[in-house]
Amino acid sequence: MIELLTGVGAKVSNVSFIDFGGVIRPATGAKIQRIDRMGSRFKIGVSLPVGTASSKAALIADLLAAKTEGLRINFPLQGVSQGSPGSCQVNGSGQSGTTLAIKNLTPGYSIEKGYWLSIANTSGQHYLHNVTSGAVASGGGLATISIRPMLRHSFLNGAPISISAPKIEGLIDGNEWSWQQNVGGMIDGLAFTIEEAE
Repeated sequence: MIELLTGVGAKVSNVSFIDFGGVIRPATGAKIQRIDRMGSRFKIGVSLPVGTASSKAALIADLLAAKTEGLRINFPLQGVSQGSPGSCQVNGSGQSGTTLAIKNLTPGYSIEKGYWLSIANTSGQHYLHNVTSGAVASGGGLATISIRPMLRHSFLNGAPISISAPKIEGLIDGNEWSWQQNVGGMIDGLAFTIEEAE
């Protein structure tokens, strides 16, 4: 997994939610039904600023490697501070659905509706989620929140949760990737789309 270098000025142009659920419309005219399925995830479009060939060389090398190895970057919070949650972790193995129990939060820390977080599995892969119903951590650092999409991995007790700097990782979408090499040694048009792989 390639981690995008910090300080590269990445700008997220588009965030998409990929929904694997669906609506069933019976041919008989009966009530339509929503069916939710595991696996819904996120995809983001990223663009990078113009720069000299020498300043972009290492970045281009990382992005070329990421085509096969995958890419991890910080999910943009658009200037919203999500505070100092502490060294929070999943509280209990085998959780599923849209409820997440958390431990080791800073006592009194408030996880607000709309916050973003990522949970890492044992191999370090991050899964991005949005908080749909928050909570305030107890004196013992415990809280239970609601998230979307539903959990799509069975995390172990103690799996790390990133709230102050959540991450998104996955594959760079598309079979072709290009950039512009302009007059004066300038590189422009560095842009790509990351889709969570699972």
